[in-house]
Formats: sequence, structure tokens, C-alpha cells
Amino acid sequence: MGIFQADILQKQKEIESHRSDLYTLYAEFGFSMALIEQITPLGFATVELDRFVEVDTKYEEASQTYARIQGFISQMEDRSRKIQQIEADIRALNGPRKKLHSRLGAIAYEAFGSETLPDYLQQTCTPLFADHQTMVRELQDSLQRCKAQKGPINTLRCSYLNLSLQHTRKQVVPLLIKAGSILAKLGCEADLPGLGKQSLVAELAQFKKKEQALQQELDIHHSAVAKLRTQEKESLKNQLETSRIQFREMEKQRTKVSNLYGKALYEKLQQKASSQQIGSASMALMEQISLHLRRVDRLEDEILGLQNQMKVEELEAQIELENQKIRHLRTQIEQSNKQISQVELSIARKREKITSLQPRVALPDHE
Repeated sequence: MGIFQADILQKQKEIESHRSDLYTLYAEFGFSMALIEQITPLGFATVELDRFVEVDTKYEEASQTYARIQGFISQMEDRSRKIQQIEADIRALNGPRKKLHSRLGAIAYEAFGSETLPDYLQQTCTPLFADHQTMVRELQDSLQRCKAQKGPINTLRCSYLNLSLQHTRKQVVPLLIKAGSILAKLGCEADLPGLGKQSLVAELAQFKKKEQALQQELDIHHSAVAKLRTQEKESLKNQLETSRIQFREMEKQRTKVSNLYGKALYEKLQQKASSQQIGSASMALMEQISLHLRRVDRLEDEILGLQNQMKVEELEAQIELENQKIRHLRTQIEQSNKQISQVELSIARKREKITSLQPRVALPDHE
């Protein structure tokens, strides 16, 4: 019996697998036939078809909403990535910008010292360079006077002045960068004197063009992101999750009603459908459905046969038990009959003894 139960369980699993396949096949058949109905109405299973069309419309709306939010988020993410990349590119320009500004400031510094700057640039550079150049000249003059004198104390003093002069000269670097930045913003680099400015002017022009292009692109992406954010009614992630749940639910409902439509249509068309009527793809689906149904029927028949065999074995076992009971009862009857015979024999002997013990009746005398 255990073997039968295992076989039945295995066949039931196979049936469930076939029914799962049938669910999918009916749904695919329904989808396929719904497309055909849009071109050539068949007039079968109209109630199920109307229900499918109703749910399919809601499914398409949910799908479009979900896709729209996904696209919206994708745009936001693409824009954000682009903004990060452009900002990184702009930050990468800091080094080259400082070098260009430093070179521009150095030209202005030299021209300021030689008093060859145009008057308006002389006024611009005076607050930047005057104090520094005065300090450098004073340190240089002090160092020259110190070197002209002898003695160990003067040697130490000259060393100190030399170190101070070197330190002061190094301090000019941030001044040059600052001055170059100011001059570049004013756009007056072409007015600087000097032979080496021509290539620098061209480099600055190219650099400014590149910087402006990056900034314009960055502004465009920031503007687009700001515009997208104004369209948000709630968190995009919340919108996406809500839409995803609705979409998946409508997807399940759509498959369900398509399954019902496909099943109803199959039952009406299975004996009279043709490829000319419903197409070769739909016919192939019907053949697959028929094949699975036959397999389910065969497995159910096999299960019924196994269940009948189990019942036969169970009934045979019950019969054997009842036969054993009959044999037991017959044995008991035989034993009882023997006991009855023994009791009857005992009674007969007792009667004989009673008879022997009773006085005999005297016979009357005859005259």
C-alpha cells in the first residue's frame, strides 16, 4: 500500500505541473486570440473577452505609469551623474587655472616693477604688488649693505636677511595667482606688456572657452533637475514602489482573465478551430493544451486505478480478517458442542443413578 501511495503522490505532482503549464498556455492562448479579435471578431466567449479587454486597458495604464516613473528616475539619475562628472571636470581645472593665473600675474608683477603697465592696470596692481615689492627692495638693500661690512656678527645678519628675502620672494606666488585671477576676470591680459604674453593670451582664451562650456553644460543639467523636481508630488522611490505594486497586481489580474478567456475559448473551439481561422501560432497553443489535458486525464485514470487497487487490497485484508473471525467462531462452536455433549452425558448418567436409587414399586397380589 505504501508503494501505491508513493506512486499516487508522484502522479499528483505531475498533474500539478501540467495544470501550471495549462494555466500559462490558456493565458497565452487568450492573449493571442485577443489580438485576433481586434482584427476578425469570432463571437466566442464574449463575456470573458470583454472582461479581458477591461483589465488589459488598466494593465496598460499601470504599465505606462510605471515606465514613466522609471524613466523619470532614470533621467534624474543620469542628470545627477552628469552633474557629478562635470563638477569633477571643473575641479580638475583648478590646477591649470592657477598655473595660467600665476604666469599672468608674473608678467604683471614684472611690468609693475618696471612701471610699464597701463595706468588703469597700474592702479589695479598697486594694492597687490606695492607692499611686496617695497619689502623685497628693502631686504635687498639691507642685504647689500650688510655684505659690504665685515665681521662674524654681520655674517649672521646677512644670513638672516638672505633667508628673509627668500621667504618674502616665495610669498609672491599666491599674490601672482590672485593678481592673475583678477586680471583674467577683467579680461585685460592683452593689455599687458611683454613678449611672452601672446601664447599665454591664447592659452587663457582656450581655457576660458573650455571652462565656460563646462559651466554652461552644468547649468543646463541643474536647470533640468530643478524642473524635474518641481514635478514631484512625493518621493520618487515611494511613487515607484506604489506604481510597481499596482503594475504587478494588474499583471496578475491580466494573466488571470486571459487564462479564463483562453480556457472558455478553447472549450468552444477545440473541435472546430483551424489555422486559417485563428492562425498557426494559436493552433499550436491549442495542440499543446490538448496534449497536457490528455496527460492529466491519463494520470487521473492511473491514480483512480491505483486507488482502486488500494481499495481492493484493503477489502481483501478485511475479508481475511473476517474469515479469521469465522474460523475462530467455528472453533468456539466445536468446543461448545463438545462441552454440551459432555454436559448431556453427565445429565444422562445422573438420571440413571437417580433411577437406580429410587425404591421399586411393589406389585399387587392376585387372588
